[in-house]
Amino acid sequence: MLVLSNADVASVLTMAEGISALRTAYSDLAIGDATYIPRIDMYAPTGRGDDYYQWGSMAGASRSFGVAAVRIKSDIVSWPQGRTQDKYCVQPGLYSGIILLYSIVNGEPLALIQDGVLQHVRVGAAAGIGVDALAQPEAGSLGLIGSGGMARTYLEAIAQVRRLQSVRVYSTTKANRERFARGAAADLGLEVQAVDSAEEAVRGATIVATATDSMGSTFDAEWVSKGAHVTCVTRRELSDELIEMARGRTFQLGVHTVPFGSDVPGMQWKAGGIASYVAGTPDEQARIPTSRRSQTGAFPTLTDLQTGKVQGRVDASDITMFITTGTQGLQFAAVGGRVLQLAKQKGLGAALPTEWLLQDIRD
Repeated sequence: MLVLSNADVASVLTMAEGISALRTAYSDLAIGDATYIPRIDMYAPTGRGDDYYQWGSMAGASRSFGVAAVRIKSDIVSWPQGRTQDKYCVQPGLYSGIILLYSIVNGEPLALIQDGVLQHVRVGAAAGIGVDALAQPEAGSLGLIGSGGMARTYLEAIAQVRRLQSVRVYSTTKANRERFARGAAADLGLEVQAVDSAEEAVRGATIVATATDSMGSTFDAEWVSKGAHVTCVTRRELSDELIEMARGRTFQLGVHTVPFGSDVPGMQWKAGGIASYVAGTPDEQARIPTSRRSQTGAFPTLTDLQTGKVQGRVDASDITMFITTGTQGLQFAAVGGRVLQLAKQKGLGAALPTEWLLQDIRD
């Protein structure tokens, strides 16, 4: 079994490789050669009055890559003033997320991969595929909300599928957005401008992307131009008004979690609309934000679009929207499977004896 660090992943995984891996996975999904288990969370009280323990898991398998993947994450989460979600593992600034890969041929444990770099690339790559499918071919101006790692991979992916002439970026901290603009301009050779408001970023943009940890909408629907394409990390970043404006032209990657309101004993729908099992007293549970039904709506999927079951953009004036949630487990199988192939070619990673993960006691 190969253990791969974020540094190992970064040395082999380009955005082009991420996009290619996801395209392969969605081709598998369209013909029944891939599947996935949507995300389900679990919460338990920490004993403190301002946070909660959160466990998340998702899984998927792809025949083309010959692997099944499970991604697991362990966080202490809080929601300052109900506006954003903060998280850490052990101490602020540290996180725990891993991907386990198994062979679908003989069940062998193949790899344990740190998920940080891969997670950012796979989310950005998915947004790029959505832009390629739905944005106008000549779309060249990007309004970007956010200045963290997800915003960076969103920009990289969109630049892979469209020739960007200008990028305007806004985030709430001036120093962060200015640092982001300087770094992205230097690394990607693009014109990237930090602006002073979300409105300035969004108005006139032919592509709008929001990649934040906000618990609410990050811009007003009225700022979006006719013919624009909008993409997001989470549905909660978009207003109900924008969903209405893009009615009939809104798509998502796939099933994100167990659908809201399903008759599953003990299941709740908490922060981000994720199906969850929650421990704690009623007062403790009340600290966790609960999603509105409108934040968990189901839309036609990327596979529906690719197989012609539904139409995408029909008119140049259509506002299209792509919500990059759903099929996460499949994405980890595809991008993780490709990372494993590339890492083996370069002799990267540390070996963990496979026999440590095998036993002769039947479970």
